Amino acid sequence: MRKIMWTLGILTLIGLWTLPPAGAQWGAIQSGVDAARKAKEAGQPPPPQPQPATKAYEGKASMQDTKTGVSTAPVTYKDTVRPFSYTIPAGWRLERGNPTGNAERDNIIFMKPGTTCGFTIHWTQMVPSFPRKASVDASYKSAMEEKSIGKYMAVKRRDQGGKDGVIGWETIETAEKGSGGFQRIQWQCYDGQNYYYSFIAHSEPKDFNANRADLQRIIDSIRFGR
Repeated sequence: MRKIMWTLGILTLIGLWTLPPAGAQWGAIQSGVDAARKAKEAGQPPPPQPQPATKAYEGKASMQDTKTGVSTAPVTYKDTVRPFSYTIPAGWRLERGNPTGNAERDNIIFMKPGTTCGFTIHWTQMVPSFPRKASVDASYKSAMEEKSIGKYMAVKRRDQGGKDGVIGWETIETAEKGSGGFQRIQWQCYDGQNYYYSFIAHSEPKDFNANRADLQRIIDSIRFGR
């Protein structure tokens, strides 16, 4: 029950509530019940029920982990659609998305089993006239003000420059005023083509301090450039 509630919390955190309609779920359950009843009346064993497919972990360092999907070594992913890469620590697994060829607005989710730790990625293209520098300056100023009222424990400008011209800001939330029961280390940035990126390493407050170093390492591992 706790795992279900935690999963729903993650989906709510990033806006991914995509469960099928209740009617569709009930229809599948009812079909299975009817099939089992008919088989019993005919004196036959009930038909086997379909089982969810087991998805192998997609990281090159741990393809042998086909049952649990948990990586046995750090895995570095390079996105083939946008020019960035990042490294996921050992002991984590992919929960959703394609980490090497992400479609626009398709969220990527990693998690660390046995904890509430997760890492999510989202990016989208802004219009060419979008004032990215003004947006970063205003967002950074606003975040500094929110730090003064206890929402953030740390705020800083975080740019990578280079030919991609990546500019942005990083925030670390407090346990008291985090986002919906989560503490997040978040890097929001824009590249030179006016693509907006949101990288979030997060956990519930009870797991944050013990895992903060790993969460920060994931954010620090992000690199732009082909």
